[in-house]
Amino acid sequence: MSNEIYANCVFDNDNVRTTDRVEDLYTNKETINSHVSSSKTKDVSPKSRPLATNPGTESSERRSTRAAAVCLGLLCVLLLAGIVGLFVYYNGVMGSFEENILVYKTNSSAEKDQLETKYNAMTKERNQLQVERDNLQAKLSMVEQHLQQGWIYYKSSLYFISTEMKTWEGSREDCLRRGANLVIINSREEQVFIHGLKKETFWIGLTDRVEEGIWKWVDGTALTTGYWWSGQPNKNSVIDEDCAARWSDHSTPEKGWHDAPCIELHFSVCENIAFL
Repeated sequence: MSNEIYANCVFDNDNVRTTDRVEDLYTNKETINSHVSSSKTKDVSPKSRPLATNPGTESSERRSTRAAAVCLGLLCVLLLAGIVGLFVYYNGVMGSFEENILVYKTNSSAEKDQLETKYNAMTKERNQLQVERDNLQAKLSMVEQHLQQGWIYYKSSLYFISTEMKTWEGSREDCLRRGANLVIINSREEQVFIHGLKKETFWIGLTDRVEEGIWKWVDGTALTTGYWWSGQPNKNSVIDEDCAARWSDHSTPEKGWHDAPCIELHFSVCENIAFL
């Protein structure tokens, strides 16, 4: 507009009249007013006016928005409750699991100790059985060798009947060289067995040389049950009779022993205990 105003103004550099300039200003003002009125008329045309809003539609939209917000809140609450429930369940499961693991470890440790104890006991028993087996095999081998050499086996013992007549001391030394000793009679069954080995007189491992009248076996044990002939043992006034022998004349298993001088020559019976 200013350009139009200034364009309509005519300036005379020599003499410009005031009335002409005033008329031109009024003319330009009317032109401007006309232009502004035209612009306002265009602005209020029906095409540029905003559409009126329906009150019912706005209320429905608000209710829908509020319902969606409520649903979203409920979903958030349910989700939070689910998370809390899962957390509680997880803690419970983990606590129970850890407790079960602890119980399992404790039981496993106790069972392990029991198994180790049983294993050690079985190992010890196995070793003992192996030792016993080895000893038994050694004894069986020894028995076999003695039997090949003429020994007689009876109730866990081996007996050897000498073929040479010697003194009591000489007979004992012979038995010791064979790994045995003069026979020691511990029962009536053994007495009966020994009595039937040989008909001739033979030495047994009984003497009272250490103390007169106190008869002891060669292993140092005292005599408890004797099978003496009637009147035996007796004391000879000429020579000591300190050694015992199974006498051949009219002897019986119940009455078969005599005391005799240890320097006499007789056969002997050696005994070697094979099994204890």
